[in-house]
Amino acid sequence: MKEKTNHNCSLHGIYTPRYVETQLEKFRNRHNNHFANHIRLAKDLVAKYGLQPPATLLDIGCSIGTFALEFALDGYKTIGLDLDPKSLEQGRTLAKELGCNPEWICADAGNFGLKENVDIVVCFDLLEHLDDSTITSMLNRIHENLKDNGIFVFHTFPTKYNHVFYKQNFICVPLIPFGFFPPWIFSKIVAIYSLFLDLLYLLRYGKTYKKVISKTVHPNPLSENKLKGFLEEAGFEIFCFDRSLDLVNPLKPGQGVVAKKHFSKQPIAQRSLFGVARKKHE
Repeated sequence: MKEKTNHNCSLHGIYTPRYVETQLEKFRNRHNNHFANHIRLAKDLVAKYGLQPPATLLDIGCSIGTFALEFALDGYKTIGLDLDPKSLEQGRTLAKELGCNPEWICADAGNFGLKENVDIVVCFDLLEHLDDSTITSMLNRIHENLKDNGIFVFHTFPTKYNHVFYKQNFICVPLIPFGFFPPWIFSKIVAIYSLFLDLLYLLRYGKTYKKVISKTVHPNPLSENKLKGFLEEAGFEIFCFDRSLDLVNPLKPGQGVVAKKHFSKQPIAQRSLFGVARKKHE
């Protein structure tokens, strides 16, 4: 995810002693866990909107290099960029095992530069770990390091109101009578209800939900409007934007049964945001 100076990133709890080991276990079992959904989604989006191999592709916030490795095996010239040198070292080891040769860069996602601009940047499951200023800086750097008409492929999970619908099944029950309202009205109701929940958090914890999660692994879950605003501010043209309740990140057994039954068609109740943005020709 980054250059050797940390650019004010909120990566609390990510690089634990077992982090690389856990990521390696997930990678080796990637065809049988949620990694399979993520890899399939990334490849589908790149195949539909991006250039074919041997186009150049940057996997930003690559960890042990899942997408850098997968796309390298497909013939792309790939780069894996991350802040953690131990993760990158594991990526190099995996590359040798798999018989591919991505380039590896230890750098800050909010402050990096490439030797040559690339055709594609893939950013999966990074945005929710970063604070707003780092997201802004990262998107500006990505824009600078993309070729004209290059694409930015993204996925983020969870979304802003995940705690309303999926933290506990009963929390969203008061919203059931409003579930059939048009999305723009329902979204306003959810925002108001979230403020009420914040009052409960203040009474119990002395802080809002946003403050409660500020030291967790997902301190900055985004809304659709906020993410689109970041992309547009950085100079991107959004031409594919979608949402998923649990096709990308499956719900755990028993999780979200009320929300899935009553709010599955409401955009604000979706758990993943993903899509493609293009750098406009300058």
